[in-house]
Amino acid sequence: MTIKALDIAESIGDKRALAEVHNILGILARGQRNFDEAVYQLELSLQAADDQNDPSARVAALNNLALALGDKGESKQAIAFAEAALNLCTSQGDRHREAAIHNNLSDLLHAASESEAAMEHLKQAVTIFAEIGIEASEMQPEIWKLVEW
Repeated sequence: MTIKALDIAESIGDKRALAEVHNILGILARGQRNFDEAVYQLELSLQAADDQNDPSARVAALNNLALALGDKGESKQAIAFAEAALNLCTSQGDRHREAAIHNNLSDLLHAASESEAAMEHLKQAVTIFAEIGIEASEMQPEIWKLVEW
């Protein structure tokens, strides 16, 4: 189904749809542990988001690209993409995504043996989630990552 969506988005030249489809393809490839394909698809998503000047799609692509690069063990680049996603997301005022990215950044920093920085981002994520009233049992990241990002 996603390949058909990609064909349609390409045939009509819809950059927003291209950004979303490539983002989903990247998420799916990452889920299949095909990290090279995930990075490739997410880079295409980022390019389409940039072409469309779509900050929300850019945040999604940067965040998911950071996660895929982290899976590949490319910690420095992964952290840089996560920080870029966080900065852009913060400027948009989306507190839920901001908390999620703080959480992802914490995981990336922890994996890179930067425990102190990881703990700071984890604390920020928890604080924001508390402020917006999200309980850990209510979170369904697999849904909002696909639907809202």
